[in-house]
Amino acid sequence: MMRRGLSYRSLMIITLFIGLFLLPFGVSYYILHILVMIGLWGMLILGLNLVGSMGYISICHGAFYGIGAYVASLLTLKTDMPFALNLIGGSASAGIASLLIGYPAFRVRGHYFAIITLAFGLIISLVFHNWSDVTNGDRGLSDIMGPIMDPMHYYYFTVFIVLAVILVTHKILYSRFGRKLRAIRSDENLAEQIGVKTFQTKLLAFLMSAVIAGLAGGMMAHYTNYIHPDLFSFANSFSMVMGMIVGGIGTTSGALSGGGVAIGLPEILRFTADARYIVMGIVLVLVMLFMPSGIAGTFYLYGREKKGPEGC
Repeated sequence: MMRRGLSYRSLMIITLFIGLFLLPFGVSYYILHILVMIGLWGMLILGLNLVGSMGYISICHGAFYGIGAYVASLLTLKTDMPFALNLIGGSASAGIASLLIGYPAFRVRGHYFAIITLAFGLIISLVFHNWSDVTNGDRGLSDIMGPIMDPMHYYYFTVFIVLAVILVTHKILYSRFGRKLRAIRSDENLAEQIGVKTFQTKLLAFLMSAVIAGLAGGMMAHYTNYIHPDLFSFANSFSMVMGMIVGGIGTTSGALSGGGVAIGLPEILRFTADARYIVMGIVLVLVMLFMPSGIAGTFYLYGREKKGPEGC
């Protein structure tokens, strides 16, 4: 029984890889663009899952996304550093920013933490808009050229990085450290009493999630060759949180499906202009009411019910 299950799983993985390889062929550049952006947003939500897994909601990951994008872009425009080091520089800068905000923010819990991250995100957005000498203000930064210019090549590059992030975050969530995150979500006071260093654990999870967001930002900047402060606003942070909740907090497949919702739904509702955020909010409320475990969590629970207590 187990051997059959393992072979089925291997077949599914092989099919997935073949599908990812063949997917770009025969589609328009617009669809290819959507696929790349879904991959980048999947990365963002995979990182945000590390924070969500311990029961905290961060509303400043749009800021980390922007810090990674701006730092990587400025390194490309102002220096002769290699592309890979520029991405690492953007990721590291987002990580440093997460420590600066996480150290005081994790002194409080619950909605107080969410409010502090919201304030930080708004401050960083103002910096992007007004620090014209560095960010070029509302004109944004353009001509951000990386070594990968062809959209199809960038798709494969994005798939490779997303798969690496999936592997890393999956290992983290199902490791001893991941059990600490879930213990904090279940009962933070009890977790402290059984020896979990909750403050250090929360700060490290926040750091890793910001590093992933910064990497996604640097990749996005070199893909679009242009960035603007509005790309890293509160609305984007809200979309990330919505994608995480809709997909299923703490699940890998949920992060990817949440990335699809966060990118695909606004594209479908583009004709509604700013009203699309109202629709997205309604979708979020409906999912929380009828699918509290998210898309991936609901399908997982449904599968367990279908198998029954004797299923394997």
